[in-house]
Amino acid sequence: MTTAQKWGGSIGVRIPQKIAKKYGVVSGSPIQVSDDGEKIIIQPVENEFTLEELLEQCEGDNPHEELFSDSSGKEEL
Repeated sequence: MTTAQKWGGSIGVRIPQKIAKKYGVVSGSPIQVSDDGEKIIIQPVENEFTLEELLEQCEGDNPHEELFSDSSGKEEL
């Protein structure tokens, strides 16, 4: 069990470490808080990557050289 506490203009709850680990929640994880009319629902949000984050994973100018190394149509017009 945990206790709700005032945190600025909101009420905060602490997630026990065992539950946080089970669901991959770490400091800074996005969390969705909603209700279904009978209870409060707190759940982690799936990561949605930005274009910049995806591009950071690429290496070099053309990491897929084997797919796009030669022109095959009217690319050079």
